[in-house]
Amino acid sequence: MTDKSKKTILIAESSATLGKLIQKTLEENGFSTILCQDGFEALKTAVNKKPDCLIANKILSTIDGIQICSVLKQGYELTDISCILFSPEENSSDFWTDISLADKVISLSPDNLGDIVIAVSELLNEERVLLSTFNDSDFNDFDEDTLSLCAIKAMEKSGFYSNILKKILDITQYIEDLDELIEHIFQLLYEISLFDAATIILKDTPHYLYSTGTEYLNENSAKTFLNICKADYETQVNSSSSIDYEINFMEGLNFPSENLKNYSSYVMFPIGNNEIIGTIHLASSKKKYFNYKIQSSIQLLTVSLNHIIAEAVKRRKITLSESKLRSTFSKFVPEEIIEDLLSQENTTNEQSNNEKRKVAVLICDIRNFTSISEINQPENVVGFLNGYFSLMVDIIKKHGGSIDKFIGDAIMALFGAPISYVDNAQRAVEAAMEMVKNLEVVNTSILNFPDGMNFDIGIGIHYGEVIVGNIGSKEKTNYTVIGDSVNLTSRLEGLTKQYGARIIISQDTKDELNEKIYTHLLDKVRVKGKQKGVQIYRVDEKPLPSDFSDNYQKGLNLYMNGAWTLALSYFDKALEILPADKAAKLMKQRCEEFIETPPKDWNGAVALTSK
Repeated sequence: MTDKSKKTILIAESSATLGKLIQKTLEENGFSTILCQDGFEALKTAVNKKPDCLIANKILSTIDGIQICSVLKQGYELTDISCILFSPEENSSDFWTDISLADKVISLSPDNLGDIVIAVSELLNEERVLLSTFNDSDFNDFDEDTLSLCAIKAMEKSGFYSNILKKILDITQYIEDLDELIEHIFQLLYEISLFDAATIILKDTPHYLYSTGTEYLNENSAKTFLNICKADYETQVNSSSSIDYEINFMEGLNFPSENLKNYSSYVMFPIGNNEIIGTIHLASSKKKYFNYKIQSSIQLLTVSLNHIIAEAVKRRKITLSESKLRSTFSKFVPEEIIEDLLSQENTTNEQSNNEKRKVAVLICDIRNFTSISEINQPENVVGFLNGYFSLMVDIIKKHGGSIDKFIGDAIMALFGAPISYVDNAQRAVEAAMEMVKNLEVVNTSILNFPDGMNFDIGIGIHYGEVIVGNIGSKEKTNYTVIGDSVNLTSRLEGLTKQYGARIIISQDTKDELNEKIYTHLLDKVRVKGKQKGVQIYRVDEKPLPSDFSDNYQKGLNLYMNGAWTLALSYFDKALEILPADKAAKLMKQRCEEFIETPPKDWNGAVALTSK
């Protein structure tokens, strides 16, 4: 058994009465003791005397017990010194205690001093060997006070930052579920501040208000607290009109309470950098409770949480929007996909359902639909989309395509999955041409359009390899495709407005077409993440004027080879024939820019930096 007479215990306790009681209790049990009433004095004693065990109150003057423990356990590699933190509070463990690396954390009062003896005995019976990497002479060249204070600041700062980042990384897994994310943020806030009541308000339509702990307040105090939270929030977001709140009381989060009836301290923290996206409100029954340490910690937390909360709100909005669209337009999901999924339901080898396959992906989007929907009644927007989608889906199905998904006002269609043909790319382009041709029969009478804006669409098509199959979780799967081909198709659709074409296809798509399809080479572009450029073409029902095409192609060849001055003259000639052509105007503008400032490492392809 360990000889306790050789074990020295350093006690750090500001109360002389409690300190003497602890000292007496330990000495009666055979331990040698040193008592310090000041935290800084205790740290210096620990460095010089090297006790076998430290017992420190979490709250001390100058330096608290948590800071002493952090320095001894991390700052000077005294990793084998036993450290015990105690507090008169029943809930003795919190965020700051956790990052101190204390060996034990206990609640202590004059009534249970025996717990100290038990804790010390348990630790020292492990027969630890003190592995100090320094001795007293190491400090001869330094001012001991300055060195110790620097160590404390460094350890506390690094410990806090690393642990707060770890906590934040842990809660990012809940970003898809805003309610669950807020619940974990409340728990993190509680670890840092031990609040009694808290509210988080987020800017959206409606504004989200989450509150916890208010169930322990009396009715008037709870109402007053929430009204103050709302008033401060509305001041932060500069609201001059009435705000609608979606209120969510998160009760039962197991935060301790002592029959709280009122609160005496309150503090508010804005969330957001350039723009306020929400606020955090904390209340405590203790007076002047939210000190600088708590406030600075939560301010750091709000900076780190800013993007996470903003993304969670955005994803909830998208999820709600997609849910409504899926509910409204589920009748447009092709029957063959439903049958395919049902036929695969009892398949034991799930991998056999998934494969790489060449597919023509078509994405069709209504131009400027956000601006259109903003000035129309929701029922009119939905009524219009019902008719528009019905027409477009019928055309796609007619040519052998299937609807993969609706993305807002956009349609993503597949030619080659689940049913494949020998001419998937040809079918996709023919479907796109018929979709454009039928725009004149789309009923837009129920919609209002912004001045100077007409109803129009853009279509992108790429033929390439994708991974196709049932993708999702055990609870929910979708028959869909993923891969670079989908991303490239989306980019092509986005370019239709920039180049003034309703249909843009890739080189791989053009290579699959017969001579009946009229195409016109527009440009060579390089998408993000790719080094190789892709030649893109516009598709029209009728060919463009031959003299226009000739001048454009000559100018494009010179442009790709870096002869921008010569190319400029041909684009000018092309614009004399078709003055309104957007692509010719764009290429002319690029030539003028490149003449003034030549791009580095030019390979004939312009990089796409945005959709």
